[in-house]
Amino acid sequence: MLLKNIGIDAIIGYLRVLHPLFFISAVGLYIFSIFISSIRWSLFIEQKIKLKTLFSIYMIGSFFNICLPGIISGDGVRIYYLSKELKKGNSSSVLDNRSLISQKPNVVAVASTFMDRYLGLLALMIIGIITFPFGFKYLEESSKRHLFIWLVPFLFIFLIMGSLLLFKLNFFKRFEFFSNMGDYLKKYSSRRNIMVEGFIYSLFIQILSIFSAYLLSIGMSLEVPILTLLMYMPLIIVASLVPLSVSGIGVREVAFVFFLSSVGISPTVAIALSMAWYLSIVIASLGGLLVYLRFRS
Repeated sequence: MLLKNIGIDAIIGYLRVLHPLFFISAVGLYIFSIFISSIRWSLFIEQKIKLKTLFSIYMIGSFFNICLPGIISGDGVRIYYLSKELKKGNSSSVLDNRSLISQKPNVVAVASTFMDRYLGLLALMIIGIITFPFGFKYLEESSKRHLFIWLVPFLFIFLIMGSLLLFKLNFFKRFEFFSNMGDYLKKYSSRRNIMVEGFIYSLFIQILSIFSAYLLSIGMSLEVPILTLLMYMPLIIVASLVPLSVSGIGVREVAFVFFLSSVGISPTVAIALSMAWYLSIVIASLGGLLVYLRFRS
């Protein structure tokens, strides 16, 4: 409906003028961000698994993200393949035999994947909090958007409260699986050096994602300011996480239009940028299909 009201021809016109070099750069940045994400993921896995294997699993997860509802559905695929790797028992643990990893590989797969995703979301919220003062005046001037002025701070507070339940209170301790997972999370949350390192990786990954959107805007001569993307991309990405459609299609475009129009960017430009950004992710994620076929064989 949104495309019909705006005009698909105008959007395709922007995509046609997209310079191939900028598009390839965006694809490369996404693949590089997956590699960095694999390094971050390895921080929360006790057992030593080759980085190449983790990168392959991450690529498979990325591929399924474009095939399933939301943009984190591929995490379930990552958990499945990591669990299989841990159950092989042919890699050495950095802890003793009493380590949880030798007893509960499924718990480790879920917990490590959760920590990987959690730090990414935390970094995204921090970027949103830092840029919040710059975006406040734009949203405040629009009566249709006044309810969204405090969305980032609300999400940040919600994330902190959820963190307390998981890391401190062990809210789900009555259930064995969640209790084990809580113990695992508490153990790693107390290792500040690992948490700081993972958070730094997360900031870098999120900035790469936002910068790739900026490169695409330059490639289409859209002239979308980098500050605008820093302000609103966290909200757009969070909106895309909601599993309302396959790979967030439609939800992401509405979010692009909603937030970028507050700074005077036309809906046509916003959707063109959204589609170019999504296409770069799709092309990069297709490599995960090849890895998936190899894993199956």
